[in-house]
Amino acid sequence: MYYFIVNPRAKSGKGQIVWNNIERILKRRHIPYEALYTEHKAHGKELAREAAERDDDHKIIVAMGGDGTIAEVMEGIWDHRDVTFAYIPLGSGNDFARGLGISSNWKKALKGLLNEEHHIHIHPGRLEFDGKVRHFGGSMGIGFDAAVCDGANRLRFKKFFNWMGLGKFTYSGVAMKHIFSSSCDKMKIRLDGKEVHCFKHVFFMCGLNAKYEGGGFMFTPDGEMDDDYLHICLVDSIPPLKRLLLLPKALVGKHVGAKGIYQFKCKKVEILSQEPKLIHGDGEVYGKVKKLTAMLEEETIPMVY
Repeated sequence: MYYFIVNPRAKSGKGQIVWNNIERILKRRHIPYEALYTEHKAHGKELAREAAERDDDHKIIVAMGGDGTIAEVMEGIWDHRDVTFAYIPLGSGNDFARGLGISSNWKKALKGLLNEEHHIHIHPGRLEFDGKVRHFGGSMGIGFDAAVCDGANRLRFKKFFNWMGLGKFTYSGVAMKHIFSSSCDKMKIRLDGKEVHCFKHVFFMCGLNAKYEGGGFMFTPDGEMDDDYLHICLVDSIPPLKRLLLLPKALVGKHVGAKGIYQFKCKKVEILSQEPKLIHGDGEVYGKVKKLTAMLEEETIPMVY
C-alpha cells in the first residue's frame, strides 16, 4: 500500500498539479494508494505517523514536496521500522534527491519508486537542542547555511522562482548577501564523545547524510546516504572575499583542502557556540541556540527509489 504525503503548495502550487497526474497513473495501473495532504506546518509528521501506524503488511510512505517535507515525514516514521520510505522531489533545493540521484522529473522519480529500482537503508538524522528533538533526512547546519535557509524561506520572490523552475537560485541569491553579513564566533565541537576541536571564527558548520546542501552545494564530497556516517563541513577564519571565491567551488566539491575548510565524519557531534546561532534540519529553521547535538539514529529505515 502506498501512502503519498502530498504538499499541494510545493513549487508554488505545482505540487497539486503533479499529484493529479500521478493519481491518474496509479488509477490506470490499479495500484493501491491513499493521498494525505499537508495543510499546515508540521502536518506532514502527523500524517506520516498516522500512515505508519496503519495495519498493512507492506507500507511505502512517499513524501511529495521539498526537503522540509522530508523532515516532517522523517519525524513521523523514524521509529517505525516496518515502513519503507520513498520520495518525489518538488522543492527548491532538492538536495536529498540530488544526493541519491533521484530525478527532479516527477515521471522518472515515480517510475523508479514503483519499480523499486534502488534499495538502500538510511539512518534518520536527530537534532537535540533546548530539550527538544527533531529529525532530518539529509542535512543540518548552524550559522551561515541556516541563515540562508531562513532568508530563502522569507524571500518574497521565492514562489515566482519555484514556478519558473529556478528555485535553487533563491538560495544562491540569499547566500551572496549572507557571505558578508553573517557573524563568526567561537565554537567547540566534540565528535563521538571523544575528539574535541576548538575554533575561533566559525562561519558555519553543517552535518550531511550525503553530499549536498543549500540547493546543490557539494559541501561534503565523500558523503553517501547509506555509509552510516554524518559528514561534517566546518568553515573557520575565512575572510568574506575568500568566502565569495570559495562558494562557487563548493558546487563541485573543490573547496575541500582550502585553508579554513575542515571535513570530519562521525556518528554524533556535540556543538557549543559562544553566541546563539540559527540552526536548521533539511532547511527547516528552528531558531537560535548555543548548544546542539546532531547524530544519526542507530536503526535504519528502508528506502526505495
